[in-house]
Amino acid sequence: MEAPHPAGRVSVRVGTSGWAYPEWSPALYPPGLARGGFLRHYATVFGTCEVNVTAHRLQSAAAVSAWADAVGPGFRFVCKVHKGITHAAGMPRTDLAARFIASLAPLGDGLATVLAQIPEERPRDDDFLGSLLDALAGGPTVVVETADPSWRHPGVDAVLAAHGAVRCLNHAEGPPPASLPAGPLAYVRMRADHYPAADVDRWQALLTREGEARDVYAICRHKDLPPDDPCAGLGLARRLASG
Repeated sequence: MEAPHPAGRVSVRVGTSGWAYPEWSPALYPPGLARGGFLRHYATVFGTCEVNVTAHRLQSAAAVSAWADAVGPGFRFVCKVHKGITHAAGMPRTDLAARFIASLAPLGDGLATVLAQIPEERPRDDDFLGSLLDALAGGPTVVVETADPSWRHPGVDAVLAAHGAVRCLNHAEGPPPASLPAGPLAYVRMRADHYPAADVDRWQALLTREGEARDVYAICRHKDLPPDDPCAGLGLARRLASG
């Protein structure tokens, strides 16, 4: 889906978590397409991708440059923040955060945001959140995903707003909300096993409406889901991306 702002730039991008999945042939990848060509083909269908590997290890400049070279100028990457930063027992390591941000420099404008996933065993901790956002301040807008219910508090939203960060909407059940979390961009991870067709239409309308004012990113879960179901996983992403 590509819904332009009045200025004409793309404002709604839909994608998945990762692209290197041979099982997506032939639903997405043409039979016989080499793995090295997956990202280039993926980027002809989708406008964004959530990169998982960056959460586990810092990437070489050559690897990140290859990602940038495989996609067009309108494509945007979302890179997960290294777990050594988000899963720290104490305060986040500023040295690792600086190295993490520097490792993504070859993406240039192709880096839309970074996704900081706070582990479910950590309850609300505003000091940790503030330190995390301070450590990542040299990079793009930070999207924060939390799991423990204690993080659902207006005080957390205040910390996010003060740092120009955004709360991730992790949607696993029920109808779509009336709006997406506030911030300079909107980020939703669609995690349900299956979305009723009527809800898919409502999601499409919501994403388009939100995209009239800011950039919107929608990432569809694909793990353990069939690649050809238009109401789940890869198929849902393709349906939403088609507008």
